Amino acid sequence: MIELIQSLVESLRQEAECYRRLAVLADRQRELLVAGKLEALPENLRLEEKEVFELTPLVAARSEFLDEIAKTLGTKKIGLGEALEKLPPDQGGKLRTAVMELVRSARRLEEINRINEKLLGNAMAQVKFTLRVIRNGGKAKSPVIPGMPEGNKPSYVNRVV
Repeated sequence: MIELIQSLVESLRQEAECYRRLAVLADRQRELLVAGKLEALPENLRLEEKEVFELTPLVAARSEFLDEIAKTLGTKKIGLGEALEKLPPDQGGKLRTAVMELVRSARRLEEINRINEKLLGNAMAQVKFTLRVIRNGGKAKSPVIPGMPEGNKPSYVNRVV
């Protein structure tokens, strides 16, 4: 059982490291977006995909280790939280540390991806605005209010100030 837990801990550490590398790449993507260096995005995306492909077998290994631990404990399925609860404290210490490290790195990646999603949304809005101006011959026919459908025109007559 101790060897099984050590293998799981090592797998979780590798998984957390993979998430950290993905976070670095996602942060680089943000920097590229802000700097407008769109030509560098495909290479960054290729590196991100490579990391995701490396992550897939680690997640599968984690699942296999947890299945083996479940069999040892006499249950069908077990998650990381349940494993931490059921294992003796002397065996669960390193596992707890590895799980917390994994959670921190995954949350950091999620935070960066949320910011990148907003940046990409803003970039798409700018592209749509530019295309609309080009389509209108460079003249803004009506004020554009973000979030308002294109066909709607704002009315200043019935406005409450």
